[in-house]
Amino acid sequence: MKKLISLLALVAFALASHAADTKPVETTFQRYWSVYAKKDFVKAAAEVLPSDLEATKAAVLPVFLANQNSKAKDGPEVLAAFFGKTVGKARDTMSAVEVFAGLNRVVAAGSPDLFEVLKDATVAIIFVRAVTADEAEIHFQVMVRGQGDTDAETLVKEEGRWWVKIKDDPKQTAESFKALFAGK
Repeated sequence: MKKLISLLALVAFALASHAADTKPVETTFQRYWSVYAKKDFVKAAAEVLPSDLEATKAAVLPVFLANQNSKAKDGPEVLAAFFGKTVGKARDTMSAVEVFAGLNRVVAAGSPDLFEVLKDATVAIIFVRAVTADEAEIHFQVMVRGQGDTDAETLVKEEGRWWVKIKDDPKQTAESFKALFAGK
């Protein structure tokens, strides 16, 4: 009986320490989600892995710069959403954060109803799975008007803190916009 109690205590301790280890992951995700859902994409970018932001900028910005005069069906609207108030030569030197914000303005412009309901959505973390010591998956449920859906994000630890990973491959994102601007 003593061995069973000791074993249960050990398991409880292990679970408690594992739960405590997920707090920084959960905190980073909550900071990201709270501003992303309100369309504050610049603040959301502060939680995104900097190397992912740079890779996205390197792949996507040249596509938008090369197609600034696109006459494709949705081209002008996509360009306006992406560049926002950035005009002229300032577009050439957009930061990785500005590119991330621009891409997400395009998403928001294409799905205004979604972002309208997201601002009132609640997010519940279902569980956090440690993939490695420096990578975790956070599984969550988004509740909107009594309806729920689940999703997951990957976070990585670099330089002592957790960062949200960008899900989409930047090169594929760039190819999708090339096709859009080509009218395909």
